[in-house]
Amino acid sequence: METELKICVSIGKIPFDAIIGVIEQVEMAEIRLDLAGLDEKEIRAVFSSHDNLIATCREGEYDDMKRARMLEVAIEYGAAWIDIEADAEKGWRESMIKLAKSDNVRLILSRHFFTHTPPVAELRTAMDDMFKMGADVVKIASQVNNPSDASSLLGLYSDYRDVVVIGMGPMGIITRLASPFLGAPFTFASFGDKPLTAAGQIDYHEMSELIEKISSYG
Repeated sequence: METELKICVSIGKIPFDAIIGVIEQVEMAEIRLDLAGLDEKEIRAVFSSHDNLIATCREGEYDDMKRARMLEVAIEYGAAWIDIEADAEKGWRESMIKLAKSDNVRLILSRHFFTHTPPVAELRTAMDDMFKMGADVVKIASQVNNPSDASSLLGLYSDYRDVVVIGMGPMGIITRLASPFLGAPFTFASFGDKPLTAAGQIDYHEMSELIEKISSYG
């Protein structure tokens, strides 16, 4: 079994110099602009230094105007992807989708369920809606509270391509490890002792070793 390493390191609340140090060591990274506290000069430096970065700026820390500006700067200076919440305010969401499409940046549309994993029918409806909105990749992240939740999430790979399905929490760890073997374009990991951006993330080096070990059995 040959499985290409498709690990995206999610980078949050760490200093600018540390961000540069991490992205120099990995094939792909997500920059959580809502957590990193970067100014525009630093955003330019980060996104111009690596050719496979996701720009993400979740709601909460900044207003929509500021979030849009940060994503625009990331795109201008080389972001390969942007990740937009599918349930964001419609006008803002549509303007960001239009910006991504006009600049040939790959679009990830995502939905997050922080307390539970919805029924499979609801997850499928959410995924279908995101593809209709123009997503290149659809991402679902939900809290896994029991083994059945993890099974439901992993089962989505049987009928969809270009999806990343993430189980949050300790019981969702299996979804992060299994996803490269089930067709996900990438999976998410943490890096060393840097702060996690979501519960249940596995360290990049540990995940690399596990994927290589599993692949070797094929």
